Amino acid sequence: MSYFIYWLFAAAFIFVISNDPLVSIQEIFWPLAFSFSLIFLIKNNERFTLAPYLLFFTISFTSLVGLTKTLTGSHAISSIPMLYGLSFYTASIAYLYKKKLLILEDIWKVSNPMMLFTGPIALFIKDIRYRGIRHRLNFYLPFVIVGLFYFKIIGAPLVSFMFLINKTDIVSSIVFASIFEVFVYANFCGLSLMIYGISGIIGYKIPLNFKQPFSANNIIEFWRGWHTSLSAVLKELFYNPLRKKVGILCTLIVVYLASAMWHGISFNFFLWGIFHAILFYITILIHRYQTLSKDFFSVTVMFIAIVFGRLFFADSNTNRLLEKLHFKFVDFSVFEIFFSVPKISLIALLIGIFFIIVEFVFKKNRYVKKRTYKHLRLPISQFIIMLIFLLLAMNFGGEYAIYGQR
Repeated sequence: MSYFIYWLFAAAFIFVISNDPLVSIQEIFWPLAFSFSLIFLIKNNERFTLAPYLLFFTISFTSLVGLTKTLTGSHAISSIPMLYGLSFYTASIAYLYKKKLLILEDIWKVSNPMMLFTGPIALFIKDIRYRGIRHRLNFYLPFVIVGLFYFKIIGAPLVSFMFLINKTDIVSSIVFASIFEVFVYANFCGLSLMIYGISGIIGYKIPLNFKQPFSANNIIEFWRGWHTSLSAVLKELFYNPLRKKVGILCTLIVVYLASAMWHGISFNFFLWGIFHAILFYITILIHRYQTLSKDFFSVTVMFIAIVFGRLFFADSNTNRLLEKLHFKFVDFSVFEIFFSVPKISLIALLIGIFFIIVEFVFKKNRYVKKRTYKHLRLPISQFIIMLIFLLLAMNFGGEYAIYGQR
């Protein structure tokens, strides 16, 4: 019953903030109907070992036949409301089924409209209403403030740089990939923190989907902090069953290709999956053989993976991506755009880079090392964030959920 109450609150919240009430009703109804049908069909059939995999790759099939678009980070809203949230609730059901935790009441968890908006995948929802409202406000409200700042002040203005995706020379490609990484982080993490905070305030703890990924020493630690709910699903469905059967490299390739297919069936995601699997494996080798200067090499590999991985991830136009992969040098004229974009976009980029640098450089600081954004939840940090927000807040036109399209 308590999860139904949370579901009702989330449905009301999504309805209120929606620009189209009729569409929002469909986006609330269809995930609930499909979740109920799927859970009812499979919950008592433990012999159906392929069920979690069929569920997980449902979104890959819809992507293949063109019913849903790839999740590159661009605004790719679906024109079919009944498929809204499909990637999230099918992954949730697959995870719970594989863990043998699936019960009929889980329909209220996996179809929760607020979590389907942009995640996290509903691995769990814990009722914490026994904690006083003052305690919940003190702890969770700062997450909402940080998330809103990331999304509104850092993420939204960066849409002014999105035209750079059309440039194919190596310098422009790297500049775009770097800016786009900041944008995706600010947008996705910002919304995830807001939903985490709002859920906690009303009395429900959900997965913290981001844990300061840039407070990492290598790409392995990076992925422990980025989209953590999807990482948990991939680990349960693919990594754990395969690890001792086919070896670490093959397992990593399967895991990353599965992740790629979850985002969409396209050439760029295939490259992205293979690329990350190989660099993940190289990082393991660096640490396994105690390579000299392993910290330096691990960090170098991590940033190569992040920047070039984002270059692959962002561009589903195969011809344009192949042209970028020629790594053709032209000149440094791309930096002239920093004098032509709105000043607010440049300020947002500098703030985003600063926040990432703080995550990385001060990762051993007592407020940073726990990777829960504690350094941004301190009273002085909250005051500065709100002050900057009041000075810079305006409508930038980039306020959409990059992971909330399907």
